[in-house]
Amino acid sequence: MQLVASAGLVPTSARTLSPFTLCRPRSAAAALGLLRDGEQPVLLAGGTDLVASFNEGLQPRELITLAGVTELHQISADGRGLRIGAAVSHHSGSGHEALRLRAPGFARDWSRIASPRIRLTGTLGGNLMARRTRYEAALLLSSLDVRLEFLTPQGAVQCPPQALWQGALGGLDQRPTLAGTPALLTHIVIDTHNLLASFHERSLRPLLTLAGALRRGANGLRLRCAVATEYLAPVVLELALSSNTLAQVVAQAAPIAEALMAQLPDDFNDPALSCDYARAAGTALLRRQLQGLADV
Repeated sequence: MQLVASAGLVPTSARTLSPFTLCRPRSAAAALGLLRDGEQPVLLAGGTDLVASFNEGLQPRELITLAGVTELHQISADGRGLRIGAAVSHHSGSGHEALRLRAPGFARDWSRIASPRIRLTGTLGGNLMARRTRYEAALLLSSLDVRLEFLTPQGAVQCPPQALWQGALGGLDQRPTLAGTPALLTHIVIDTHNLLASFHERSLRPLLTLAGALRRGANGLRLRCAVATEYLAPVVLELALSSNTLAQVVAQAAPIAEALMAQLPDDFNDPALSCDYARAAGTALLRRQLQGLADV
């Protein structure tokens, strides 16, 4: 009998994986060096997504565990916002005191994604870099004023979560690259200084999911929403509001929701829903979330 690599038809086992070298770097720089110099390197953080990747045929030559890279497992706060290490787990991150104080809506919504078993080991960075449209971290972060921080041979580089879907990042199934050079996601940076509220509406998931954030600007409030489906990457919509208080937003929830969802591109459709349905359903969901701000 000859064993063959799994391609999603047969579950992966130790017998179907090719031999690989387990690498244990102690710093982000060392991990980047292994990523740059390896033959077929694969990063291991929580590991929950790697099982699916192995079943799809991924065969690493070097498995680079980030367990010993302390800087990627920490959360820090300053006067402007939060800096979350890419290897912070869903469970520990969503329960962190600084996060609950500075971004309580995001902490609440982050704590609800995935199952308890996955939340204990799965990481925020792994959820993002898997680049699977059904995963919700990219949706939540796209609605916030977030920058993804990558370490490259040229130094630290920042980009928005939308870069995951816009071609700026490549090789995510093996050696992540940014503008053609090896890149290691190290931190997620969230600006929280003018954040008033955030929310996550997943009652129609997987058909339609949205997340949103309200911020105070120089000329009033600004609403930013990300909308996605099981098959479509998040689309970000923004609207400047004449409202100056949450109470005014609650009172004007219906016209605000309709105006923002009218921006949804005409090509936002998949086999399960049309753009017209997405606009109508999104308007209803967003209106409900905005009205719920009365309790904030």
